[in-house]
Amino acid sequence: MVVLHGGIRNGGKWNTFMKKVENKQQDQVRVTKYTIEGGPIIYELIYDGTAIQSTYDDSRDLYGSKQGRTTDTCKGIWTMKSEQGNIFYVLTGCEKEENPFSMPMR
Repeated sequence: MVVLHGGIRNGGKWNTFMKKVENKQQDQVRVTKYTIEGGPIIYELIYDGTAIQSTYDDSRDLYGSKQGRTTDTCKGIWTMKSEQGNIFYVLTGCEKEENPFSMPMR
């Protein structure tokens, strides 16, 4: 699935992932978000039936940290409303919360 500043592509993959998480079925999804400059930030979310392992990779972004991939384990995924009224999916109950995942709802 790809998240661009103009919208989301392949959103069906995200919907399938969310349904499987709700039903406590194992699944995984890769989300590639592009920065304003066009650099990719990659999140891989793997759900094992109880927790979500989130891997963050900004090594291909020109302005990324170059620290490579970092991994965190989270208890769940929820929706959150921003001050501007936009709704986002966010991971919750993460152990490290160094590179938090968030993705706009369509």
